[in-house]
Amino acid sequence: MFKKICKFVAVIAALCALAAAAYYAVKKLTDKDEPEYFDDNDFFECNNELEIVEVEEEPEEEVKEEPKKEKKEKKAKKEAE
Repeated sequence: MFKKICKFVAVIAALCALAAAAYYAVKKLTDKDEPEYFDDNDFFECNNELEIVEVEEEPEEEVKEEPKKEKKEKKAKKEAE
């Protein structure tokens, strides 16, 4: 009885090994498909031209003075408390 079970298990293992070998061989021998890249030029028109926009710069002196005023106000509040 034990020998029959061992033979049955051995047959199943051999079949699994043959199936795995066949799968591996087919996988190796077949050509690999190259990935197909999506080309969005069909959907979106793009002329690749840059639009130059001129921006006026703000004077830096005004920006620097504002934090000083805030610091003075904070110090005055702390001293009042």
